[in-house]
Amino acid sequence: MVPGHEILRRLQAKFSLTSVVSENKSETAKRWRLDGGGEIGIIAPVTEPFCGHCNRLRLTADGQIRTCLFSVVEHDLRALLREGAPDEALREFFYTVAGKKEDRHHIGEPGFVQPERTMSCIGG
Repeated sequence: MVPGHEILRRLQAKFSLTSVVSENKSETAKRWRLDGGGEIGIIAPVTEPFCGHCNRLRLTADGQIRTCLFSVVEHDLRALLREGAPDEALREFFYTVAGKKEDRHHIGEPGFVQPERTMSCIGG
């Protein structure tokens, strides 16, 4: 793993970068504008966590909802959809799942368990 600050240091050695300030507090990328055009973003959830501002739920290709890319718990949306659940039941499902969202990912802490399906397996 290469820490976010190291990626930035390497880029700054080759390019002139100007920080882009976002008003979106839940944005995961720290962005820089390249002189001459273009923009680059670095997402470094392990070395520069943004958990306190994360407002995301992730839908996997097989219909599971994850409240965090590093969560070991998945919530089964597919079953509800296949049962033809009414909108109110789906709304309640999402409110309940969102209420279980972790406050942080726990990487580097004692007892951290890597999810069985990694980010690349669920589209993260």
